[in-house]
Amino acid sequence: MIKKKMVYKTAALSIALMMLAGGCGKKESSSESGLAESSVESIAESSVESSGSTETKESSEISEPTETPETTEIPAPTDTPEPTETPTPTEEPAPTETPYKKYEVKELTAADDKTAPIIISITKNPTLVKGNAFDVTKYISYADDVCRNVKLLTSGEVDINTPGDYPLSIVLKDDAGHETAAAMTVTILAEAPEKKPGGGGGTVTKEQFSDFLANYKTDKTMVGIDVSKWQDKIDFEKVKAAGCEFVMIRLGGYDDGSTYTDKFFADNIKNAKAAGLKVGLYWHAEESSVEEVKNNVVYLLDVLGGESLDLPIAYDWEDFSKFPKHNMSMYDLNACFEVFCDELHEAGYEGCIYSSKNPLGYMWTNERNHPVWMAHYTKQSNYEGEYFMWQHSCTGRIDGINGDVDLDVLYLDRIEV
Repeated sequence: MIKKKMVYKTAALSIALMMLAGGCGKKESSSESGLAESSVESIAESSVESSGSTETKESSEISEPTETPETTEIPAPTDTPEPTETPTPTEEPAPTETPYKKYEVKELTAADDKTAPIIISITKNPTLVKGNAFDVTKYISYADDVCRNVKLLTSGEVDINTPGDYPLSIVLKDDAGHETAAAMTVTILAEAPEKKPGGGGGTVTKEQFSDFLANYKTDKTMVGIDVSKWQDKIDFEKVKAAGCEFVMIRLGGYDDGSTYTDKFFADNIKNAKAAGLKVGLYWHAEESSVEEVKNNVVYLLDVLGGESLDLPIAYDWEDFSKFPKHNMSMYDLNACFEVFCDELHEAGYEGCIYSSKNPLGYMWTNERNHPVWMAHYTKQSNYEGEYFMWQHSCTGRIDGINGDVDLDVLYLDRIEV
């Protein structure tokens, strides 16, 4: 009995303590702030959501309190040992190459013409002997960005039968109405001037390949030559032994509407490869339309016969002094080059542009950044554009070739060889 009474007393005491603490029932007080009410409601809502039931379970009888168990100490966590093996790093996926996109040739009109014609070259004081015909087009070359037939207008007279100086005013006008002005003074002589003995002209210094090698060969460059029929028969074993590392060979070209193959091409590519030289090619171009280019690339590929190459095939268009006779615009010229590269790409070859420094600045746009082989005959070029190869000289001398040869520097950090 004593034990039972002690249980009841303990239970009554527990209930009293709970009521004093406010833990029994949901008694509201008008003196409590709204913040306290809100807090209580939030906690209640949390309790209901966590219990999973909206009903409160009431107990019909009070059970005996159980004894509080002794606290058991939780052991401190031990350090996790480091893995003994280094995990294999995940390889980054290789970047995908940008798909090759063919050049879209457009038919432009005067509405697309944004600039005035440019003068490519001009002789400002042509001199003729009395009685000889004067043709102004022989002393000026010009081009327009869009117009294929720039009008050449002159004012002033030249009397070819009367010695004297005759000033001319020249105007170049394109289809869009843009104009460019120039001046020329034609001199008519009574008779041909007496020729002086000795010929004049000075002496051209020949550059020995050994000097060229010493000045331009580094761990970031290769040194080489470019050749055609003008070098006649070549001993490529001697060329290689002299330190030459690559050669650009003329395959052929297009001249006055006809294609031709360089008569030494077959021997040159065969013997250069046999000597262990890296090989690229160039095409002497004079096409006036993309249709001519497509036909000529078919010819080029047939002559090449599937030969493998280490370097690109260069498009060598140089007829700038006679540009007007081609009846083409600068846009047409660049379209010819772009289509040349497209046709080669389809056959598994890479095209590049060959040009001297000045035309690179005003004739070529190279919209898709094809490799550039730049010609500038100087000790150190100041050309600011991008190029992978520099034609440094046309008066080089190397063992294995009788006579002059072009010397070239190739930059290994600008193209993969």
